Amino acid sequence: MIFLLRFLSHWPLRWLYGLSDLAAFLAYRVVRYRRKTVFDNLQRSFPEKSAEEIQNIAQDFYRNLATVSVETLYGRTISAKELKKRVVFEGMELIHEYYQQQKSIIILAAHQCNWEWLLLAGCLQLPYPVDAMYKKLSNSKMDRFMYLIRSRFGGEPINKDYAARAILKRKSDARAIAVVADQTPALGTTKHWITFLHRETGFYQGVEQLPRLTEYPVVFAAMYRVSRGYYKVQFHRVADPPHSTKSQILAKYVQLAEKVIHDQPANWLWSHRRWKYTKED
Repeated sequence: MIFLLRFLSHWPLRWLYGLSDLAAFLAYRVVRYRRKTVFDNLQRSFPEKSAEEIQNIAQDFYRNLATVSVETLYGRTISAKELKKRVVFEGMELIHEYYQQQKSIIILAAHQCNWEWLLLAGCLQLPYPVDAMYKKLSNSKMDRFMYLIRSRFGGEPINKDYAARAILKRKSDARAIAVVADQTPALGTTKHWITFLHRETGFYQGVEQLPRLTEYPVVFAAMYRVSRGYYKVQFHRVADPPHSTKSQILAKYVQLAEKVIHDQPANWLWSHRRWKYTKED
């Protein structure tokens, strides 16, 4: 399997897009990959939309998901020059403001558009070294494969289970810590609960705890699809230290994440079982 992925990563992107179109058709029409989850998530997140609108978003989602999958694979061989053309950063004044003060920052993102290219492009275009928190994959070979892709432009992926220790160890160095913060926490873990896309939703405590632990400023990276294979990223201020115990970092993150999802609804990860359990569970 890894050999096949390595082979495909050398294909031209236009060939990979052809492959992704076929994969999207099969996933939506034939295999019906998580269709119940996708439609349930969309219907409950956009109660104001018609059945036809939901279906159109779902179809676009499957195409976008397949696109992101092959783009992630292409991330193994894409050149720095090409990636800079395909992912453009806007609002960098905020980032440079913190960097000039030699302040490390926390960058929160969502599973919107191509979060893997967001990391790779950030490693090339941000003035900071980038530490990216990630959840280790159960398949060790695939985990290693993804680790090598994510670190190829100098990024440092950090296993979330050891993140606090690693971050504090480098506290004297100005760094950007990247966190895709809309993942589902494990059922048995303590979490924060907040309304997200019309449903009470659990979030990792680290969204609030990490900024308080480090006293780093927090920004949000809003990623938009401009056209197939091209993206823009806008940075928004979330919170500046000191962060009190009554900090509203998570509330601000949810507000910004919902906006980018509403702006381009087909680009979020709707196949993710984000609400597979409730607060009562």
